[in-house]
Amino acid sequence: MNVIETQNLSKKYGQKIVLDNVNFCLKEGEIYGLVGRNGAGKTTLIREILGLASPTSGTVAINGAMSRDALEYERKKIGSLIDFPALMPHVSAYENMKAVALQFGCFDDGEIKDILHKVGLNADDHLKVKNFSLGMKQRLAIGITLLGHPNVLILDEPVNGLDPTGIFEVRELIQRLNREDGVTILISSHLLSELSRVATTYGVMEGGKLVKEMRGSDLEELCKPYIKVTFDDLKLALKVVLDNYHAHDYEILPYNTLAIYDLSKPVSEVVKMFTDANVKFNSITECQGDLESTFIALMGGLHGDDDNK
Repeated sequence: MNVIETQNLSKKYGQKIVLDNVNFCLKEGEIYGLVGRNGAGKTTLIREILGLASPTSGTVAINGAMSRDALEYERKKIGSLIDFPALMPHVSAYENMKAVALQFGCFDDGEIKDILHKVGLNADDHLKVKNFSLGMKQRLAIGITLLGHPNVLILDEPVNGLDPTGIFEVRELIQRLNREDGVTILISSHLLSELSRVATTYGVMEGGKLVKEMRGSDLEELCKPYIKVTFDDLKLALKVVLDNYHAHDYEILPYNTLAIYDLSKPVSEVVKMFTDANVKFNSITECQGDLESTFIALMGGLHGDDDNK
C-alpha cells in the first residue's frame, strides 16, 4: 500500500527551482532513506509532504487523500521531526511530554509513560532535560512525535550532531519502532553509512530531483567487491574476459578499466589469465565495495548545486 505519494511535485522560489518534478512513493512498512548532500531538496520535499509549504505544481497524496481537507486529516496521523523541538530545559522528560500532549489535547498518563519507556527514558526520573545528553534529547524529541500513535514517522536528519553512542541509540529506536510497532518511517540524511544500517529502501536526491530509487539489495549489489584492472588496449583485454567470464561478471569502467565481480579467480589467477594471453595491464587492484563512492556517483559526482534546501 502507498502511504505517501507525490506526482510531478515542484517548488520554485522566484526563478529558483528547488524541487523539480519529484515522483516519490513511501510504501507501508518501509524505512525509506532519503539521501542527498546538504541542499539537494530533501527538507523541501518533506515540508511539501507535511503541508508546511505549498507546491508550485504537482500533487501530494497521503493514504490516497488529495483534497485539502482530507490531506489535513491524514497529516494528523503523521509524527514528524524536522527542526529540533524547543524542549523545556528546566523540567523532566515526563513534564515535556505532558506539556505537548495537553497542548494538542491528547493527554494520557499511561500513553506518555509507555512512550518514554519505548524510547529508553524513565517517566519517574526527575532529571532535568538541560542535563540530558544529545542522544537522550533526540530520543525524547522522537518520543514527542509518537504522541497520538502515528503510523508514519518523518525524521529529517535525526542523528545529525550526535556522538556514536547517540547515533546507535537513535538507530536502535528507529528499527524497533518499525519492527515491533509497524511504524512506516521516512528518514532524510546525508550520513550515508549510517542510513545504510537502517533503511530498506533508498531515494537519492540531487539538484531538486529524485535521481534514483533502489532497494537495500540493489545497494548491496552496487557496493560489492571487485577486481579492478587497467589496460592500454581494452579491446584486447575484452577478448580474454569474454572467454573467461559471463556478461554479468564484469563491467567496463572509464579510462580503459575493467571491474571484475566474479571473485572465484583470485588476483594471481587473473594476472596469469592476461599474461598467458599476452595482454599487458597497467595495474590490478582488489577493491572493496565503497558506499560513499557509490552514492557520490549516483548524485552526479563531487560537485553539484548545493543551494537547494
